[in-house]
Amino acid sequence: MMDQETISPESDFDPMADEFTADQHRELKRLREESPVAYSSQFGGFWALTRRADLVNAARNHEQLINSILHTVPHGLAGNTRPLMHSDQPEHTIYKDVIQKVLGSDELRDRVVSEVRQRAKELVAKIASEGTGDLATEYADPLMGFAITSIFNIEEVTGDEMDRTIRDYVIGGQVRAAQLAQDASARMFSITKNLLDDRRENPRDPSTDLATALVQAQEAGILVDEEKVLGAQRQPLVIVWLATAHTLTNIFRRLLTDHGLTAKLRAEPELIADSVDEFLRMDQPQIGFARSSTVDLEFGGRRIPAGSAIALVFPAGNRDPEAFEDPETFMIGRTPNPHLAFGHGIHSCPGRSIARGLVQTAIEELLAGTADFELSIPVSEVPNEHWPFRASLSLPATVQAR
Repeated sequence: MMDQETISPESDFDPMADEFTADQHRELKRLREESPVAYSSQFGGFWALTRRADLVNAARNHEQLINSILHTVPHGLAGNTRPLMHSDQPEHTIYKDVIQKVLGSDELRDRVVSEVRQRAKELVAKIASEGTGDLATEYADPLMGFAITSIFNIEEVTGDEMDRTIRDYVIGGQVRAAQLAQDASARMFSITKNLLDDRRENPRDPSTDLATALVQAQEAGILVDEEKVLGAQRQPLVIVWLATAHTLTNIFRRLLTDHGLTAKLRAEPELIADSVDEFLRMDQPQIGFARSSTVDLEFGGRRIPAGSAIALVFPAGNRDPEAFEDPETFMIGRTPNPHLAFGHGIHSCPGRSIARGLVQTAIEELLAGTADFELSIPVSEVPNEHWPFRASLSLPATVQAR
């Protein structure tokens, strides 16, 4: 029987407070040091794990910490019909096996990176020629909109149209503008349904086309729920855009403010590949991934009752001094680098190879296509995303062409 500390009516932190949003890593460091298993009364009450060891243990414990009730704090607008993030075992692995085979394909990664590189060149050239641009809304976001259409072989809409649709969905969810989010979600479901219907009539290579792989798995009786097959194709549209665009925005903010790092990578571009995992460690955007406890649990001497929402704050674990030497310092080629940017356990990201390629390509083309860039506003005035994300919403910059 647990006799340690139980839930206190007092919050350890407020994730929506201005000071938290202004410098999330500062606040997460404080929590990791002072209250590593923290409680907040926001969003109906939830716990937050901030130490890497606790995060790894929680991510591995998929039997007692489940996704089907909620997978983010706060609970999103979506239901539980979108594998992978909304599903538990054994259903989760059935879907992940199908998805992993496609998104883990070297052939798919190489094609996508090649196509995205060309689009990156175009976007950077436009910004550089104009001398000013927003590296978030005019580069990171539309680049990932294009990447979505490339990864999933979507031809019904352009990358820019996909970017606008997903952005509407995300913004609507964040500000609780239900109609905006619902309209965007309906557009994505229409795109997804049309894609799956087309592949039933015109199948493509299932090793590099997720829609075909899902349809064929359904026809073979491996996947049986039509709504969840639709959700399995629909969910990655948002997840890939959200995770990668926000990661890039954080990286670009670093490059705009760390002039020494930028100059080194610009002078020695061969170091960019060795820097990707350190960028991922330092600049992971998702701070609100969550699980629900099915039993009473204990982390760090604190008792967490069954039925609790528990946020796995992976970016806090990525700067845990127990796991990383000098964790606040960006080290090119850091070894080892056991970051949690792709999660951990059965719910880890199945598209990590593509994601690494996209991040590397976006950095390479930004530095190759510019001679210099500077923020157009003080860094203190850069608008920041709030919980459950960490990202800059806008990065206006002056840009010098090569």
